[in-house]
Amino acid sequence: VKGKGVNAGIQNTLRNEPRRFMAYNNGIVLVADELHFGKTADGAVGISWIKGLQIVNGGQTTATIFFAKRKYPEIDLASVFVPAKIIVMNDQDEAAEEALVSDISRYANSQNAVRQSDLSANKPFHVEIERLSLSVYCPDGVSRWFYERAAGSYNTMLSREGTTPTRLKALKEAIPPSRRITKTDLAKYINAWDQRPDLVSMGSQKNFDRFMDSITGKEGEEPKPITKDDYKIMIAKAKLFRDTSKLARPMFVAGQANVATYTISVLAARLGERLDLERVWNKQGGSPELMAQITTWAREVNEILVRTANGRLLSEWAKKPECREIVMSSTFSAPAENIPELR
Repeated sequence: VKGKGVNAGIQNTLRNEPRRFMAYNNGIVLVADELHFGKTADGAVGISWIKGLQIVNGGQTTATIFFAKRKYPEIDLASVFVPAKIIVMNDQDEAAEEALVSDISRYANSQNAVRQSDLSANKPFHVEIERLSLSVYCPDGVSRWFYERAAGSYNTMLSREGTTPTRLKALKEAIPPSRRITKTDLAKYINAWDQRPDLVSMGSQKNFDRFMDSITGKEGEEPKPITKDDYKIMIAKAKLFRDTSKLARPMFVAGQANVATYTISVLAARLGERLDLERVWNKQGGSPELMAQITTWAREVNEILVRTANGRLLSEWAKKPECREIVMSSTFSAPAENIPELR
């Protein structure tokens, strides 16, 4: 029950909202050898007895309820209801019964993973970014970027609107997979530009959680509106991040993602105020001169990361705030003066 896990959530519901337990919990699955019905005190039909009862899915729920009550005796279990699916085994073949129980347990536990970022899809920030992605076209007036607010929505869009081979081809040309951005992608790009490469290096879900904490205003506070210009700047940052990652892949043996992330943070720290990101949006990428500068700094970032890791895994070292402090306070070569994006 430590941290923000499922068990902690079950325990919190039992303590604070016991009457909502049935609404929040997926329930348990049980198998039995026999089950008999009878009349309840008020004349309704109910289960009178069950023989050979066995829980095959729901041990986590059952155990957490038990230990929560033992730890917090004041919990009122009388108001807690748990939904249950009860399967009566008609086949008395022991081997067949064992196989069926195994299959029930496996299939009842099988589902696509629901990540924390999926549960944030309806936050106003993401709804607004999606709205802008549907209405703001690239400078060519034809193509667009796609913000995947809900997991799988890009493929859903292709299936829904690409009803013929010709339409599907045109759709993929206007909104290619390379212009699809997920919520965790955007969190990575923005945090890197905000010079938090240590957070980005912690992984997509942890970084996303920190990102959401940073953009969620205080209770009752109106979120800052996102304009078309804000959206274009976000896409420019996304494009530079992706192009930097592409450059880093063949350049370094290990830690390419960390090098790219730290390089973007260095770029933002040293040229952020002078960099014309509107030009990057209009050109849909950085100039050769800017990318050459990024390549130079990437090599310097890699040298610092490898040297200061002291034999540790570079991907683990990159997560440390100390690593961020060392890299961001290091001396880098001066930027070239011929970069067109520089104001």
